[in-house]
Amino acid sequence: MTVGALASPYVSSYLYESKRRGLDTEYGIRRDADVFMIGDSRFGVDRDGNIHIKNVEIPATKNLWEILTCKKMDKKSITTDDLKQYKAILEMTNAHLEGYEPHANFRTSKCLKFRDVISRLFPGTTITRQSGVEAALHLEWVTY
Repeated sequence: MTVGALASPYVSSYLYESKRRGLDTEYGIRRDADVFMIGDSRFGVDRDGNIHIKNVEIPATKNLWEILTCKKMDKKSITTDDLKQYKAILEMTNAHLEGYEPHANFRTSKCLKFRDVISRLFPGTTITRQSGVEAALHLEWVTY
């Protein structure tokens, strides 16, 4: 599989056990056997590093690849367009929902990516989190 220079450093991390430590397989790309997935959908990459999900081609950038694959990223370099693309991918694949099911509850996490990125992409959403005591979080951020 040839994925081009843009995607190669990110895709190759899934092939080597030693490089998987920093990968986000919870809200990003995961590998199931020889198939890449995100949420409920197969994830494809073309020779230019562009992303293909559900017969939709998404022009990729380095920052979008970082959001899709990394647990930690340089938030200062991520653009509004990158966040819009990531939100569209989450909505298209239900990657942010429990069981990847449409209309399911948000899949919450203590990870920084959930707190700093995902929860802020869906402002005004009330999320109920179970952790001994039930607490409702009201999320606010910039709307797109």
